[in-house]
Amino acid sequence: MNHPKPSSVSHFPRRVRTLTWGLLALAAAGCGASDSDTSGTPATNTQALSTLPASCLDIRTAQPGAPDGYYVLYVAGDVTASWTAYCHDMAGTPAEYLALPHKEPGANFSQYTAGGASPGTDVRTVYYQLRIDPTTLSVDTGDQTFAISTGELTHSPDTVTSVPYGVAMACGGGQGVGRIDLRGTPFTVDAESFGVGGASASGAAVSSEDSQVVDLTGDGFCGWVGPQGSYNPYNQQGGTLQLHYRGGDRPSTCQEIRAARPGAPDGEYALFVNKDPLKRWTAWCKDMITTPKEYLPLVHTEDGANYSQYTSGGNSPGTDVRTRYTRVRMNPVTLAVDTGDQTFATSTGLLMHVGKERVTAMTYAAAMGCSRTGLANVDLRGTPFSVPAGAIGKFGPSSESSWWAFHDNNQVVEMHGYGGCGWVGPQGSYNPFNQNGALLPLAYTAPQP
Repeated sequence: MNHPKPSSVSHFPRRVRTLTWGLLALAAAGCGASDSDTSGTPATNTQALSTLPASCLDIRTAQPGAPDGYYVLYVAGDVTASWTAYCHDMAGTPAEYLALPHKEPGANFSQYTAGGASPGTDVRTVYYQLRIDPTTLSVDTGDQTFAISTGELTHSPDTVTSVPYGVAMACGGGQGVGRIDLRGTPFTVDAESFGVGGASASGAAVSSEDSQVVDLTGDGFCGWVGPQGSYNPYNQQGGTLQLHYRGGDRPSTCQEIRAARPGAPDGEYALFVNKDPLKRWTAWCKDMITTPKEYLPLVHTEDGANYSQYTSGGNSPGTDVRTRYTRVRMNPVTLAVDTGDQTFATSTGLLMHVGKERVTAMTYAAAMGCSRTGLANVDLRGTPFSVPAGAIGKFGPSSESSWWAFHDNNQVVEMHGYGGCGWVGPQGSYNPFNQNGALLPLAYTAPQP
């Protein structure tokens, strides 16, 4: 059954609605912020923007009775990340749709090519608007509220009358084709978001126009190209397709802040991973007048949090060496922590590693001992980052009794390192004392309280 109606496309309102939001006009103009505000505005200067609508429900809440139509929304409430949404079913459960400006033949369609083991006529579904989650920016490819389908074929035993968005499929009768065209919107899609599936499957997803256009071909017996994880993607059996927001002035590095505002001082600034408005984090920018560097401020700096310890004794006499961290050096592109950077760390104690090498500091995320148990803690709560499960390991002679445990959605890691001498630390670490640190990869999860 073909859900959309042609009239629902031709009668879309053409006017983009705007609302009076109290602080909205001031926030959009930057009023109320300090003279130091730029694209890299310190995190404390963005609170006035919280009234910007991120969803159609926000609009209905602010203006009960608002009709279906086009409205301006802001990704994560970011004034630099606006987009035009069609708000559907405002009197019921508001839902957001992304309007596709390119509606000409050959744009924004999916096709299951008939023939071979799937007799009938080519099934082509043309999309005019996409159901999009305004929080995650993922598209529900099976939603055909604003789409039109033609053709009918048999994929035994099913009758196929439509195809989800972003799919090209065939079953031995010719090549399936499809196209995604996001030009005219602020969104892009990665070609890597697509995969080949089915029997004897082949095909490709070819990206162009700065990742706003993807041409799809799919073949097999039966085979398809579609969003990763797709299975028999016909009718409404769609998956999710991740889009990315581009545009706006969201710095991803401290160097970008310095370039936009020469003379910006060291301090905390809002950065965005890959300029993604959904991946904001607070960085401490250091050495802004020379070579800017990014540090991740650690919220939990109390005793027992964010420290590394080499416990003295056995073959390593002296006093326990403990290093406590308040900020860690992080690559803003790879999100890897340089665990050997102790610019914002303090150390106590002194021991001799195997009676020979002087140890006065420990690298981040390392617990070490030499016939005694070393201790360490990583605590990323209050930041949007976590430690991937496979990032930590145990190393060194007789380290079998070493262990570590993840807590709080992988934002907290407790480490116990034991051996002769042995340690727990990032994969690839070796004798992780003084500044002999390895890289610890982090993952962006979501802002945490």
